[in-house]
Amino acid sequence: MIVLMLGSGPNAVEARGLARSPFDRIVAINNAWRIREDWDDLVYPEDFPEDRRPPSFTADQSLIEADAFVPAQNAYGGFLYAGATMAYTAAYWVLHAHRPKVIAFLGCDMVYTPSGKTHFYGNGTADPLRDDISLRSLGRSRPV
Repeated sequence: MIVLMLGSGPNAVEARGLARSPFDRIVAINNAWRIREDWDDLVYPEDFPEDRRPPSFTADQSLIEADAFVPAQNAYGGFLYAGATMAYTAAYWVLHAHRPKVIAFLGCDMVYTPSGKTHFYGNGTADPLRDDISLRSLGRSRPV
């Protein structure tokens, strides 16, 4: 199985020109469902605003929320070791749910430039680092 995972980075729109045939599944994260209509799964957290979710979807499309992705991520070490970023969360869900041979990532680079478009839909901000142990820098503990 080959999965295309779409994030919201500016280059994610390149997926509009990709043929569907190489991919068994297309998994969109958060707003990336807007890039192409033929996505299979949409992965988003509970705080993803309802007005940014698809107004409709087909019977073949699935909405993947915390009740599905939390157990999947826990199977790979949990959020502390696997990361709380949705690109990681969605990837671990894909690994757990579909066991693909290949996951191709597009728009999942998490680069936030100081000016200009940070996302295909405009500007966004990175999740802030905060006291929660899974949302702070876990940089290396000793020099290499």
